[in-house]
Amino acid sequence: MLKKYKSFIKKINSDDSIVICYDQDGDGIPATALMIKALNRLHISKINNVPFRRHSRLEVSEEILKYNPKYVFILDVSAEEYPEFMSKLTGTKVMIIDHHKTDTKSEALILKPENLNFEKSYQYPTVKLVYDLMSELVNLEDISWMVAVGLISDASADTWHEFMQKIFEEFKFKNKTEWIDTIPGVIAQIINSATSVNPKRTEEMLELLLTKSIPEILKSSLADLNRDINMEIKHVIENIKLEKYHDGALNIIQIEPKYAIGGVVSNKLSFAERTKTFIVMSMYKDHVEVSGRNQNGNIDCSKLLKLSVKGFNDSNAGGHKPAAGAAFPLEYLDDFKKNLENNFLLAKL
Repeated sequence: MLKKYKSFIKKINSDDSIVICYDQDGDGIPATALMIKALNRLHISKINNVPFRRHSRLEVSEEILKYNPKYVFILDVSAEEYPEFMSKLTGTKVMIIDHHKTDTKSEALILKPENLNFEKSYQYPTVKLVYDLMSELVNLEDISWMVAVGLISDASADTWHEFMQKIFEEFKFKNKTEWIDTIPGVIAQIINSATSVNPKRTEEMLELLLTKSIPEILKSSLADLNRDINMEIKHVIENIKLEKYHDGALNIIQIEPKYAIGGVVSNKLSFAERTKTFIVMSMYKDHVEVSGRNQNGNIDCSKLLKLSVKGFNDSNAGGHKPAAGAAFPLEYLDDFKKNLENNFLLAKL
């Protein structure tokens, strides 16, 4: 089933230039660290990495091309949905490894959970796809804890419970009531904290995963940052003000955060009340960033957000059914809130 993907990697020579372009989150970053280590073990070391930025996709493509790569890996990004970005890479050999379900065709080689007959794509994060693919070529068991980090970050640990328990036994991690409170869970929090500041400290986090031990990561400056951000999250949740619609099934929250914590806040609220949908809007000077969550599975958050930004200039939306994001200019705020209310029942599953 993985034959054509393994064949792609086996054709890479040790002196070939490679660029890994990756999403800046708790799945994309450990997936990238795992891919780099796996390629190194295959004696491939001429590797550069470029963080993906949706609002600056063409700049990202220019950054990729300045390394003159022969091969490009795109991790945790549905790059096939960005034809103008992909067209810049036509002179390279591209493999996309991603778990966001799309219907867009591409000439690039794409590995998605559906290619492995796994229909719930949002429960098969990119880091697990990378691990399963590269483990066919090289032993990665000694760094499999990175997969646990990504699974916890993407709320997929329960789906892979047996795999998680094997990792916990191997690395002697203590089990907790909640995955997020375990050692891999804390590292997932640290990663997400690194991506919640401006400017993002993504590359610093990637370097920690590549070069430092677990105890060193837990004592790093990014761990200190994580503690500071957790205090703000606690403050925001304790002082939350909900705008309730559809008899409380739809809840809209506006926050003005010091850090980009909208995703964490929406996760915490939605896991506490799984039957409700939470839309957290982080207000910035000229735009709004949105995090939508519904853990019960009765509302398609991706569809809801896409419908609600339809027709807005300089806007985007997407993700998974239980978890999705969006961004739009501040001028559309009132229209967006009205659209959420009007489209809510259209997104019902």
